[in-house]
Amino acid sequence: MAREPLILRRRALPALVLGIVLAGCSAIAGDRADISRPVMLAPDQPALATVGRLGFRGGIELPRSHPELGGLSDLALLDHGRQFVAITDHGAVVTGRLRYDARGWLAGAAELSVRRLVEVDGGAVSGKRHDAESLARLPDGGWVVGFERVHRLLRYPPGLGRPDRRPVVLEPPPGLDQAPYNGGIEALAGFADGSLLAIEEGDDDGSTEHRAWIRAPGGAWATLVYRAERSYRPTGAAVMPDGTVLVLERHFGWFDGWAARLVRVAGGSIRPGALLVGEELARLAPPLAADNFEGVAVGRGPDGEFRIALISDDNFRSEQRTLLLMFALPP
Repeated sequence: MAREPLILRRRALPALVLGIVLAGCSAIAGDRADISRPVMLAPDQPALATVGRLGFRGGIELPRSHPELGGLSDLALLDHGRQFVAITDHGAVVTGRLRYDARGWLAGAAELSVRRLVEVDGGAVSGKRHDAESLARLPDGGWVVGFERVHRLLRYPPGLGRPDRRPVVLEPPPGLDQAPYNGGIEALAGFADGSLLAIEEGDDDGSTEHRAWIRAPGGAWATLVYRAERSYRPTGAAVMPDGTVLVLERHFGWFDGWAARLVRVAGGSIRPGALLVGEELARLAPPLAADNFEGVAVGRGPDGEFRIALISDDNFRSEQRTLLLMFALPP
């Protein structure tokens, strides 16, 4: 959801003061306190620890203790899952440290910080240009961020969010300018060789086929198609170490609420002209923890176990939540 640019407001915050400065300045480190709240996979079944083929490894909710701690659209895990980087609908970067319990389950988040993304000219992203929706990390530590409304891809050097880290415009996939206003590239994944996979969310018109593109390391884009389940739309993507791609699909219905499904697409099937169809790994729908899940990330946990993280976008609405759920995928 599009919102107004970042505004710094003075207000009392229990246990945490997030450091935020506006356009062109570095973020101030957040307080070390942990304000997150634990989340169970199924509130009515506290012992439930599996969904589909995934093993639950803990979850937290990030309360909106600051006006701009919301709208998280995609994320990445760093440092064996101890750090996360997320982007927001306001064109900001949220970073933080993740805490795990003795079992290796996600238990909290602290040291939160918010920074503004910058444009090519060094100014802060703003207005209709600030709707950051997808994130991919590059082999050199740089980043590609996909924006909706004013559809574009910006390539940032390492240090995402620092005011001195200006991006360059990445040549867009063919036809990206024809994407729906609020249905551009929501799923973006980077491979170890530097290639990129981009999937368009598209219109909410019941269609199951979505435009997709693969970018070779040299920079040329090729077109392919991604098939989602009916009433679901692709909102996130991440690459596993073996080249398999995880795609997150989201559903919303006025009668059944939010739901999400995670599928995997064989890496060998991702080639120009292909039709990509994923194998479902898990589905999150009530009474399980469910919300507007838009981002997925993969990485190793502190104990070396392979982890999958999902993040939800609360749209800055009080009836929604920012959930960060952690899962493991058995071999």
